[in-house]
Amino acid sequence: MKRPVVVAVFLAGLMLGTAVPVSGLGGTQITLNCDDGTSLTAVVDANTLTDLTQSVQSLIDYPAGLSCTLLQTTPLVRFGNAADAALIQGFVNGGGRFQVSCGSAGGTFWTNIAVNAQIKDGRVVGTVNEAITDGQCVQPGTFKSIPTCLQIFSEQANRAWVTSHVTETSGPFYPSAGVPAGSNARFSFQDNGRGNAQPYDMLGATPAGSVTDCADSSNTPPPNFDLVNGNITVRQT
Repeated sequence: MKRPVVVAVFLAGLMLGTAVPVSGLGGTQITLNCDDGTSLTAVVDANTLTDLTQSVQSLIDYPAGLSCTLLQTTPLVRFGNAADAALIQGFVNGGGRFQVSCGSAGGTFWTNIAVNAQIKDGRVVGTVNEAITDGQCVQPGTFKSIPTCLQIFSEQANRAWVTSHVTETSGPFYPSAGVPAGSNARFSFQDNGRGNAQPYDMLGATPAGSVTDCADSSNTPPPNFDLVNGNITVRQT
């Protein structure tokens, strides 16, 4: 049986328990501020700090309507005490671009993606957006969405499952692909830990219509698109 290390939480849903103090040596406290109104504070190791730096840069290089800034302070020796009210249970952050088939026309087109999903104060907050740029085999378009559920399982801690509610779209592509405004979409994100080098970080997605179930391996494709450019960071906290 899968053991979720990040509890699935709907926006209207369950409150998480109080954090237990944890000691950690050699970590660096970071604050990730995004223009969707979220702020993440956590103590991370050197690899996570590098990954997050690449993820934030990817949101700039391949824009999809989300930007974040990363601040770091001096290394800490303890976290999880009562003063750390902003600590969360897990997150996925990053962006980049991947290729989608043009269908019978042949070839592929580029799609930018931006994701920022985290569990704070008992609910999921953040953004999942996509943007198709101009001059390709399909017309340009975007969708913007708000994540409603996030799961990271102990069996595969580098993979995040996200359900998101689509708030708006532009262009004809996304409504015709089954994700109009007011519907839901499910995503899988895989952090392979090497930025733009092989193996690529990866993602998968599927329309969910009016269904709000949490994304997991039973209802969402595994990550099957290579994030050819960019970086996605998935972490338990």
